[in-house]
Amino acid sequence: MIFRFIALVSVLCAPIASLRAAEKNPCEPAGAKAEAGTDKVTSEAGCRPFRTGFLKLAPELDMTKPLGMIDEAGWSVASNLLIGSIDPSWVVGYELSKKKVAWWLKTDTDLTAPIEILGSWALLALRDGRILKVETKTGKVVWEARLNRFVSSRMALSGTTLLAYTVDQKLFGLDFQSGQNLWVYDGGLPSALLLRSAAGPVVSGNDVYIGTSEGEVHAVALATGKELWRMDAGGEDARFRDVVGDIGIGQHQIYVTRNDGTVFALDTLSRPSEPLWKEKFPSITSSAYRDGTLYVGCLNGDLIALQAVSGRQLWKVNLGQSVKSLTIGESAIFVGGSQGRVTALSNASGGLLWHDDLRGILTRQPVVVDEQIYFATGLKVLYGYKIL
Repeated sequence: MIFRFIALVSVLCAPIASLRAAEKNPCEPAGAKAEAGTDKVTSEAGCRPFRTGFLKLAPELDMTKPLGMIDEAGWSVASNLLIGSIDPSWVVGYELSKKKVAWWLKTDTDLTAPIEILGSWALLALRDGRILKVETKTGKVVWEARLNRFVSSRMALSGTTLLAYTVDQKLFGLDFQSGQNLWVYDGGLPSALLLRSAAGPVVSGNDVYIGTSEGEVHAVALATGKELWRMDAGGEDARFRDVVGDIGIGQHQIYVTRNDGTVFALDTLSRPSEPLWKEKFPSITSSAYRDGTLYVGCLNGDLIALQAVSGRQLWKVNLGQSVKSLTIGESAIFVGGSQGRVTALSNASGGLLWHDDLRGILTRQPVVVDEQIYFATGLKVLYGYKIL
């Protein structure tokens, strides 16, 4: 065990010679347009991304390039610290300004969900069902909670209640200060394997909303964990009906996307009996909501922008590979593809700004530092791009 620790630190603390300068040939501002009649994105000749550099946190791993290297948790940023896992048994805080490790934490197992940064603390979900609250500056564990199963989706904090949704569809309300279990809501055992892109809990007012593998939406009281209502918007009898992506929160409405391609909106002011609107698309892998627009990513590479209040399609493009992650900025959408392609598109039109092929399995979500966005691969390499 001592040898393993020394080897790990020697890799992390070695000079980071792989932090490279940005290329000086960015894309033309006009980017590319969708092909007429097909809505397939094509790039302009000579178009290059606004790459600002890359950082290898495990050079030996990147050199050997093991097949199937997947890192579902990825990296999170707390002030000047990059927090994530280099080894399945260790979590580190990497100081970006000094390019060295500030602290390390032995976890004995791997992370299963993106690390949540909440103020001065980080929340870590582990394979053995533990959740750790950690000081971001020091890596010191404040408390440890043990759940019956592990968490694979993002956690949420409302007031002093931390919400964690496990893979056996139990929603835990934990006291954020102590880690004490306040209540548990049982959403029912999943009928099939849960998808990695399953939606996490979201809060609106005094209610918590979760999705299930059956395609249902459940509303739960934040204070007590008591069920308020549940609803199934119907749809085709598909193998996977999981609620995926992000459940969008609008003005007294929520927006839900399912793996079977069903997209719908619900009124949250009263117990809904039917959707406000419902649309059908190819199998959905990811979704995100911002400022009245719902963005839907599909298995076939389609990216669709919908007016959230009506479900009306604003635009559609095809990215050539399945959509794994969506990050919505003020003027651009950053898309992580299933085969390692990173694409930046215009929010307004879906027009191509740039794309880059990282040739690796991307983590679930990128991280934003200052005016740069970093996409990471399972080989622990982070690629930075200028946010337009």
